[in-house]
Amino acid sequence: MGFLSNLFGNKKSEKQNDKQKENKDISESQEREKINKQPMGISFNISSDESNGISISSSPVGVVTGSTATDFYVYEWFIKNTSEIFYVGKGRGNRYKEFHERAYEAEKIRKMYDTDVRFVGTGLTEEQAIELESQEMTRILNETNDRLTNRIIPLFTKRDNGHDRSPNTTELQFETAPHLYASEIEDHYFGVKSRPFDDVKYENLKAVVFISRNIRNEIDIIFGGNLDKYQSETKTFLSKNENKILKSQYAKSVTAWIYIGDDYVTNYNLDQEQALEKLGRNIPTYHLIDVWKFLKEKFGELEPDPIEGITINPIHNRAPLKDIKNLHDWSKGFDEGKPYWDDGDKERKDGNLERAIELFDIARYKGYNAPALYNSYAMAYRKLKDYDNEIAIIDEAIERLHSEENKTNEVLIMKYKERRAKALLLKQKTK
Repeated sequence: MGFLSNLFGNKKSEKQNDKQKENKDISESQEREKINKQPMGISFNISSDESNGISISSSPVGVVTGSTATDFYVYEWFIKNTSEIFYVGKGRGNRYKEFHERAYEAEKIRKMYDTDVRFVGTGLTEEQAIELESQEMTRILNETNDRLTNRIIPLFTKRDNGHDRSPNTTELQFETAPHLYASEIEDHYFGVKSRPFDDVKYENLKAVVFISRNIRNEIDIIFGGNLDKYQSETKTFLSKNENKILKSQYAKSVTAWIYIGDDYVTNYNLDQEQALEKLGRNIPTYHLIDVWKFLKEKFGELEPDPIEGITINPIHNRAPLKDIKNLHDWSKGFDEGKPYWDDGDKERKDGNLERAIELFDIARYKGYNAPALYNSYAMAYRKLKDYDNEIAIIDEAIERLHSEENKTNEVLIMKYKERRAKALLLKQKTK
């Protein structure tokens, strides 16, 4: 199981990732369906073999509908003057020449270039068409340099489709801002190039919005594995100098966007179009590392925050982490604990905070470990002005998220740390 866990992620991490979507704070920037890279579908077969134990092979890419027709075909669209294949599909009737609404890049190529279609196979059953479509995509990605625009491709091909970053994308470096990048498709077919973030100007830092998008190896490479240091120091610099940190990207008073990760340059252009439409102006767009460097040079080193030295003394009935049931079986913990969280969150919303916390304690003891539980805990304790327990439960949430190898968790951890800082401040004010 260890090999498969490392290669594909185990059931625990898959289910945990699914359930983390309950947390409404996860990045708002994932819905640009026609532009953003969507996750590739991964399909594979696992079979045992007495000689070598296990073998893994890619399954065909496609969904069987159960049709018994035998007039399916597989086709490919290509550019006439270069013969480059940019899309492989299957269908019946006139599908090969119809507009493909979800194949945005392919349709853009058909509009910009002189293209044609050819059939790879005809007179096929649905299963045969699916199998041949996968074989043809594998051939193209293994034997040619053609950039396919298909979003779902077979597993174990030598190359990916063209939705990943262009090979011309600037490599990541420590404490160096990345570029807003073009995909390989955008670069190759449409001449779209990456662009750097804007140079930081202090007058544009009056009211900023932090944007968490496409966080990938930046955490390890650009931030040296310590993203929180750079973000918290930047926010402290801004706050100490009376600059505002806003939540809405298109707030009327926004003066700059500060990216934590990066994004497609196409999305950046769309964002600027939205800014022109909604605000009547473009928004200066900076990267966190550049803003951090600028503020550090302008104001010098930060003094230690005295709030961080505040002692907390939470009084509660929560079981120690080591005594939690299903501690290493996330799926079972979810199944046994989530009903108690459901009931507890209803009680919380009804104002029955003490009862809600009792139910959260049971959910946690049963092994429920979703961000939703910790969010509910924190909101209940904040309402009770029990800042010690709010801080303690946030610390536990951060500790457990740190133990998982999941880049999405970094966004959650940042948000938990922001809430923790606010709780510390409120605790200090109550002294």
